[in-house]
Amino acid sequence: MPWAAMLRYGPTLVASAARLLAAADSSKRGEQNETLAGRLDQLENASAESARLIREIAEQIHVLAAAQEEAARKFRIAILLAVAATVVGVGAGILAMVR
Repeated sequence: MPWAAMLRYGPTLVASAARLLAAADSSKRGEQNETLAGRLDQLENASAESARLIREIAEQIHVLAAAQEEAARKFRIAILLAVAATVVGVGAGILAMVR
């Protein structure tokens, strides 16, 4: 499950980061000719893009945390079954020795 989520969100994250980097590079080159309002718009756009990326990362972390919790639950069940099987096995061994 977590690998599927990582594969699903990975390309989006890479593409968004590339767009953000390209926007940052282009803003550095053309910065001398732009007005203050244009710079403010760029900052607002960059801030919105950053917020979107952070939201996507948070969603990915949530998916990974849910998958980890599920794996931990399955592990606890497996440990309980192993302990129960050990108790039954020891009991059967003792019963076989007594008879």
